[in-house]
Amino acid sequence: MFPPPPTPGPVQPLLLDAPVLPGYGRVYVDVLDGPTNVRVVHSVTVEWRLAGEIYQDTELETDQKCRTPCAFDIPLGHALLAFPMRGWQQEEIDDVVVSETPSLYRRALGWGKSGGAGGALGILGVTFGGSSFATGAALLPVGLATDKSGLTASGAVTLGVGALLTALGVWAINANPRLEQPGAGAQYELRP
Repeated sequence: MFPPPPTPGPVQPLLLDAPVLPGYGRVYVDVLDGPTNVRVVHSVTVEWRLAGEIYQDTELETDQKCRTPCAFDIPLGHALLAFPMRGWQQEEIDDVVVSETPSLYRRALGWGKSGGAGGALGILGVTFGGSSFATGAALLPVGLATDKSGLTASGAVTLGVGALLTALGVWAINANPRLEQPGAGAQYELRP
């Protein structure tokens, strides 16, 4: 994981002349990385049944969305903004304070890169290689102690293949790491 980029400083957005409804505040949103889609979201609990068991998870539902630079009129209090991550199918969520005084929220987007097929194959190599290594390490001494050449040979082969698979898996994981840099954002109060 890389450290976040520098927090973006304030700018003067193009202010809207439309009045804000009572009980709402206006938040202007600007993203340094160019126009992007932003959502105002809230979390909801989702339940489902599987084999007689009840499972729960939380999902984000969209209240409003816009393409930056843009503005949201949001009920006073706290709101959650969802920003996409570059190169990645995930979003980052940030909490903003909504007051009667208009504010600007500026963000530098985060980014991510998966380890790809190499990372997945590396995990499989370590998993199966480790199992083979452990099996070979158990069979080889038994074969040597009982003077059974078939057990000794299978233990030696399984141990060797397991060690090789484990080493290749570790190499693949290191050669194809998952990389991520979180975004950075800041909220600024706007003076009329």
